[in-house]
Amino acid sequence: MRVLITGNKGFIGREVERKLVSVGFQTTGYDITDGFDILNADLLTQSAAGCKYIVHLAAIEGQAPVKVMETNLLGTWNVLCAAKETNVEKIIYISSVDALGIFQGEGIPKYLPLDDDYPCHPSAVYSISKKLAEEMCRYFSESTGIPVICLRPPGVWDDSTYRIITIARKERPEYEWEPYWEYGAFLDVRDLADVILASIENIKNGYHCLLVASDDITTSGLSSLELVHKIHPCVKWKGDKEYELNPFKSLVNTDKAKSILQWSPKYSWRRFWEESKV
Repeated sequence: MRVLITGNKGFIGREVERKLVSVGFQTTGYDITDGFDILNADLLTQSAAGCKYIVHLAAIEGQAPVKVMETNLLGTWNVLCAAKETNVEKIIYISSVDALGIFQGEGIPKYLPLDDDYPCHPSAVYSISKKLAEEMCRYFSESTGIPVICLRPPGVWDDSTYRIITIARKERPEYEWEPYWEYGAFLDVRDLADVILASIENIKNGYHCLLVASDDITTSGLSSLELVHKIHPCVKWKGDKEYELNPFKSLVNTDKAKSILQWSPKYSWRRFWEESKV
């Protein structure tokens, strides 16, 4: 079975391609560094021919607003149209928790912990582009019958990221929440590759938009609830007794993804912390 991976030369794309190849998939890469632009609809359709699935990772951030919108929206539309034209059976679109409108210091959450029912209120260009692309995927799936899975990861880490975060916090403890707090949310790139594989293997139909994150928070020592009280004391708390039994439980609820995809993250902040002491 062949999978088209847009953005396969990027940080996430390389790990996803490695994972899929390791379990027997053939892959077709489509990356701007090789001259493959998702704004080139004809070339994208040619590349999708013969592929059973598409994993759509290609996107940009931090550039001119019109360019961000063009790439992230028109580019995603081109992916969807290429899938329909070439009879692709399933699309996995990598969105972002930024679609919620409360990450990267964009806004204050309406409640914590976060869940899949959170009412999105993005205001920044990138986060709006991700939310609109999700909606486009939903309408496309409903009208064509092609399953589309939108995954919303937070910051995606590899081994070097854990070390960088640790060093930064030793130099300045407030780094954990200044200039803004990311709710301790992250996802190991290997876990993201695993959840993409699980999306390919376990979703048969429909549109799904799912939060995916580690099971615990990244923290210098304060528990999840202590950090909420410290940084967002006025935000409505909807947590249960699990946060007493598991003080460092993630503030991003991924129960739906775990149930639907039969997936659980393997990597955690606690695991890194313990292994770093060995």
